[in-house]
Amino acid sequence: MEPLTMTAIEVGSFFWFVGFAVLTLMALFLFFFAPKVGAEKWAQWKKALGIIILLNQAFYWVSSISDGTFTLQESLPLHMCGISQLMLFAFLAFDVRKLFPILVFWGPLGGIQAFLTPALSSEPTWPYILQFYLAHSFVVLVPIYLMARGGERLPSGTFWRTILITNIAGFIMMVINAGLGSNYWYVNQPPPVNHPLVQGEWPFYLIGMEAAVVVLFFLFSLAFRNFKDAK
Repeated sequence: MEPLTMTAIEVGSFFWFVGFAVLTLMALFLFFFAPKVGAEKWAQWKKALGIIILLNQAFYWVSSISDGTFTLQESLPLHMCGISQLMLFAFLAFDVRKLFPILVFWGPLGGIQAFLTPALSSEPTWPYILQFYLAHSFVVLVPIYLMARGGERLPSGTFWRTILITNIAGFIMMVINAGLGSNYWYVNQPPPVNHPLVQGEWPFYLIGMEAAVVVLFFLFSLAFRNFKDAK
C-alpha cells in the first residue's frame, strides 16, 4: 500500500500550541462556565452539546466535499476519534448508554494522541485546524465532564471489555482498510508522524501500539476509579 497523503503539524510549532490553547479553553468552558442546570434541563443541555459536536463534524464533511479534498481513504469518520464523536453524539442526543464506557477510553486515547502528534487529512487552514482541535477537545473532555458534572459512572469490568472491543475493532478496521486502500486507526501502515511508540514497519510497530493502548487504558482506569459504579 502506498503511503497516504496527510499533513502533519510540526511538534512545537505555532499551530501545535494552538491545539493546547483550544483544549484549555474548552476545559474552562465545560468545567467553569457551562450552564449549571437542574435535572430537568440537563437532558436538554446534553442534546444541545451533542448537536454542537455533530455540527462541528458536519462542517468538516461539507467543507471537504465542497473544496474537493474529501476522499474515502482519509475523510470518513472511521478513525477512533471520528467514531468517538459519532458515539458521543448518539449518547448525548439519544441516551445510548452502552456507548459511554467505550467513549471514556477511546475519546481520551485518540484525542490526546491527536494533540501530541496532529495530522490533518486536509490543507492546514484556520477553519480546518480549529475544527480538528475542537473535535478532539470534545472527545477528550466531554466524557470526563459527564462523569464529573453529570454523575455518569463506569460499570465494573469496563477496562477488560474495552480492551477486547478495541482489538476486535482494530481487526475489523484492517479489513476495511484493505478494501478501501485506507489507513484508519493506522493499523495497516505507520502513521505519518514521528512517535516514540511507533517503531518499525507493519506489523511490528503494532506491538508498540498495542502495549501503549493497554498501558494508557490502565492509567485511565486508575484515574477514573472514583467514577466507577459501586455495584
